Amino acid sequence: MIARRAVVLAALFLLLIGPRPARSQSPWLVSGRLALVEERVDAGFDLERFSGVGLGLEVERRLGSRFTIGLGGQGATLQPDASGDLDRRIGEAALNALMSMTPAWGFYGGLTVRAIANDAGRQRWLLGRIGAEVRPAFTGDRFRAIGRLGVIPISSVDGLSPSSLAFDGAAGLEYQQDRWALKLVYGLERFAFTSSTGARRDEQFSTLTFRGGIRLR
Repeated sequence: MIARRAVVLAALFLLLIGPRPARSQSPWLVSGRLALVEERVDAGFDLERFSGVGLGLEVERRLGSRFTIGLGGQGATLQPDASGDLDRRIGEAALNALMSMTPAWGFYGGLTVRAIANDAGRQRWLLGRIGAEVRPAFTGDRFRAIGRLGVIPISSVDGLSPSSLAFDGAAGLEYQQDRWALKLVYGLERFAFTSSTGARRDEQFSTLTFRGGIRLR
């Protein structure tokens, strides 16, 4: 069932990014990302916390007046708060899309493949998300606030059952010029899993991301 949902969602993305008339396409926006990343894990014992800095790259393009598609990747090394835990290495790639109903709001969706590893092993994640986004403008169309709230109906993780509760959200600011764009966003993901032994496992990822990009003409 998880694989079928992932295939359907991927097919929708392929239809979304299919050929468009050249005149309706905007330049590519190529951006670098710097993120403060925190992971919290509660498996029924003491709360475990890991934090670190991530670096990433993202490209996106607006197709016509409504659709924006993006592809990005990020890597981070997280150190534990507790001295006995192992460092965690996180790498992920994401395909995202936004359908703007008006300049001020729209719907977003995405597929994320994530790997979390330490010296003891590796865990693979497949996430599919969908939700609503608001982008109210402060002055014209250049300076906007960003708010997101959505669900993650696809959450396939090695060794765990699909999450019974999974959502994501974000809040931030964005400033755009003709050739460049800046964005500062705080994002949050929350999951509630059940392990193979029946124990509940809560996980939370939060990121404070600064993104600076330039449009290629």
